[in-house]
Amino acid sequence: MTGQEGLFDKDFSDKDLLGKDMMERGFQLAYFILPDRSTAVRIVAGAMNKLKAQSRRTYWRDKHLKRGITRITRNEQDALQWLIFYEADRYEEEQEKAGGATLRDLVVRYIKNLVRMTTAMSSFHVNVGLQRLLHNYSTAETQRVYETVTDRYLGADEYRRAKSVLMNKLEKRFGGLLRTIRAGHGELRFEVEQDQSLWAALVETCLKIFTPWSTHHACPVPSDYNASPENLPQRLSGKGPDQVDPNDVEINRCHAFIDPVCYGRLMRALTFDAPGQRLALPRFFMDINSNDSTGRPTQPSTLGPDERKQIMDELSAQDKRRKNANVQSVSLLVDGMERARLDLHNPDLHNQSGATFTAIEIEEGAELIELRAQQESGDLLLAVQPVLYEQGHGIAPLRTILFRQGWRKFALEIVPGPQTAEGPRHAAVKLSYTANPLAEFLHAGLLDSDGDRQAWSSGTRFSRTRYAAGALALVTVGWGLGIATHMRMQKPQTVAALPLLTPATQMKPTEPVVALENLKNLPQVSAALSFVLVPDEDVVRTVGSAGYPSVSLPSQPVVVNLELPIDSAHVKKSFRASLKEFQSHREILSESHLKAKKTSKRSSVLFALPSVMLENRQDYAVDLSATSPEGASEDVGSYTFRAVRILDNKR
Repeated sequence: MTGQEGLFDKDFSDKDLLGKDMMERGFQLAYFILPDRSTAVRIVAGAMNKLKAQSRRTYWRDKHLKRGITRITRNEQDALQWLIFYEADRYEEEQEKAGGATLRDLVVRYIKNLVRMTTAMSSFHVNVGLQRLLHNYSTAETQRVYETVTDRYLGADEYRRAKSVLMNKLEKRFGGLLRTIRAGHGELRFEVEQDQSLWAALVETCLKIFTPWSTHHACPVPSDYNASPENLPQRLSGKGPDQVDPNDVEINRCHAFIDPVCYGRLMRALTFDAPGQRLALPRFFMDINSNDSTGRPTQPSTLGPDERKQIMDELSAQDKRRKNANVQSVSLLVDGMERARLDLHNPDLHNQSGATFTAIEIEEGAELIELRAQQESGDLLLAVQPVLYEQGHGIAPLRTILFRQGWRKFALEIVPGPQTAEGPRHAAVKLSYTANPLAEFLHAGLLDSDGDRQAWSSGTRFSRTRYAAGALALVTVGWGLGIATHMRMQKPQTVAALPLLTPATQMKPTEPVVALENLKNLPQVSAALSFVLVPDEDVVRTVGSAGYPSVSLPSQPVVVNLELPIDSAHVKKSFRASLKEFQSHREILSESHLKAKKTSKRSSVLFALPSVMLENRQDYAVDLSATSPEGASEDVGSYTFRAVRILDNKR
């Protein structure tokens, strides 16, 4: 998948999320899947709760990655649609175990699960799933469709691997209701129903309803499409005179492979049999009365005021619980199954940096990770995060903050395993818990007002007077211990692969900008360290280098002076520096009205910050912007680095 912002990458206000149309549309979808009014209301409430608990933003910041990566990034309505698919599963399985499902129910659920599983991964998987497991097009035909739409050429083995992953997931979902057989050339397939025509109308209805909501009124395949590259619209190819968001291209491709109208146009243009003639619904082995099983439930009336209030009250109650939760133990769930439990006070689970952590392995096809807290009143959903994928490479690397509460933070990291020739790929998942390192700074006595404490913990903009007086006091103490690092890299690497580099050369300390008389009452700490960062564009261009700079820090609180080299043309401007988390791009602190300092070798801007704002083995970026004397503003550059505690670096 492309530059990762993740599956749900939009911040939603309650007004947007809980709009009447969204809630009503979600209810109608839930009722179509499970035609019971009270159950549909619970499904909508559960899906909206997960949407509000999502990990807000996830970035894959390696913007220089060369290989083609695509992902599905959902806007608000598509995210809710997908979560309703996901939330409905447990109610469906309960009904099936109780023997209350009809054949019609199982057909709808099979199609829904196929769409849910594949859209969680990529349009490539949507293509494979719909053509190979809902229809019986061959691997070669499936390849040709995908290559025509995307101009991407994956080997036949990748198509077979994707089909195998999806079949395994469907077998797990439906248990003994499905049976596999060996077809031509030894291919493994589900045994199919004999009379497929009986289900054609229901299949078409399902596909229309399950097509991504955001694309319903924007069919991307033209009616006169003739399978020529020139006739493929920019919304599908991503190529053309106008810049097209690759996320929009990916969701449009999903539409083309799901929507019966678009899909039919593709098959006709490629002179393949019409989808209705290639339908291959599996046979479900269960004791049911199949009479009238193709009938559809009556369309329900709209949500009533009491039902809306029930949903809103449930969301409000869950928000309040999350806000006030006293979390002592959490569970990590993958696709609804608990995979690990983390006791926050178990000393055996602490690493050298003081973090509490647990690790598991996931398999290709995993969709959603949930973080839940154990409470006397019942489990509490803290956060959700989708598993992200790279087409042709399996699970994508990821690092994000799942849940934050005051000084407490749960971070998630996913590291893909080695590529394998056959079988599903795997990835390691690490959940770590830390208390905000600001506590160290508070113990040092540097922050003693509620106002300052709130500013540091919330990541809001800081007062220059308060911040400079406290932080730059530390600079005067450690002048003799300034250290610099200026390391470069040979080629772009993913975040997970950044090397751990150490400071290399000493440099003269930077002069304080706060008068000494303003510092006399401030407590002293051990040192101040200085580092020279490298503009990201220079890191990428440089040949024969090792990686982004690494800032090595002692365990005790110090001030970190970051020198940001700039072009001499910017020297007379005023600057604003902003420290952000590399993955989430969340601003931690910023400083305005900075001035450049010109030396014989270079011009640079000094950005000072306390070391307790930097977490061990975490990646950060400093964004620098400038304002000219005439008032014009422009971006100067970005400077990426990794923070490493010295003890950890020696390990």
